[in-house]
Amino acid sequence: MKNFIFFFLLIFSSMTLSAQILTNSIPSNAIQGSNAFMDLSTYYSSAGFANNNYNKGLVFPDVDLTTFIFETTVADGFTFPSFYDGMVVYNTATGNTSTAGSNPTQSIEVTPGFYYFSNPNGSSNFDYSSGEWKPLGSAEAPKIHVTENTPIETNLVTVDTTVEKVISITGTADGITTHIDLGTTVLPKDTVINFRKAIICDSTGKQVLVATGSYDSATNKFVTGNGMMNYCLPAANDYKVELYFTSN
Repeated sequence: MKNFIFFFLLIFSSMTLSAQILTNSIPSNAIQGSNAFMDLSTYYSSAGFANNNYNKGLVFPDVDLTTFIFETTVADGFTFPSFYDGMVVYNTATGNTSTAGSNPTQSIEVTPGFYYFSNPNGSSNFDYSSGEWKPLGSAEAPKIHVTENTPIETNLVTVDTTVEKVISITGTADGITTHIDLGTTVLPKDTVINFRKAIICDSTGKQVLVATGSYDSATNKFVTGNGMMNYCLPAANDYKVELYFTSN
C-alpha cells in the first residue's frame, strides 16, 4: 500500500495546483480547463503511432484487504481532505477485511478484484469506523454469511424499504406431499411476511431444488416447486433450507 500512495504522491508532486498532465511524456496545461486532472488517452497516438501495441495501461499495485490497515499519520484533513473516500485498490486476497487499527469495524468477505473505499463521513479524528470497502468492476459483491437458526439481513432492500432476511433452517419432507415443513420452533408462526425463495440442500450439502411457490406463514410449510411444477422430495428430516423472506 505504501507503494500505491508513493506512486500517486510522485504524480501530484510533479504538477501545480492548477495544472494537469497530458501523458504524452510532456507535462502540459492543455486540459487545464477540463474536469480531468490527467489525460491517459493520447499516449503515442499524438506522436503519429497507429499501432495499438504501443498504447499503455495503468497497472495498480496489489493490496491484501484481509491484512490492510489504514495509515493515518498524514491524514490531517489537508493532505487527504477526503480521508481516503473513493480510494481504489486491487485486492488479491480471499477472506474477510481486517478490522484492526483504523480500519472499518464492519468486516466484509472479499475476493480478488477492484474495491473502493466509501467514507463520506470521514473527519479529522481519523475515525474510519463508518467507512466501508465496496466492490468495483470485476470484484464480487460482498457475500452474506448465512447463520444457522438466526435470521440475517441481506443486501436486498425491497420496494417497501424493508430489508430482506435469510436464515439457514432444517426442514422435513414426508415423501408424500410436495411440501417442506420448517416447524414453528425456530421461526414462530406468522414471522414470514413475504416469501421470495428457498434453496433446499440435502444432508450432504448438495443443492436439490430452489422453491418459489406458495408459503404458509402460520405453519412455515412451503411448496417444493414454483407453483406450476412441483416436486415430491424423498422423505427426510435433515434438509437444509436457506429461506429468503421479509418480516416485521
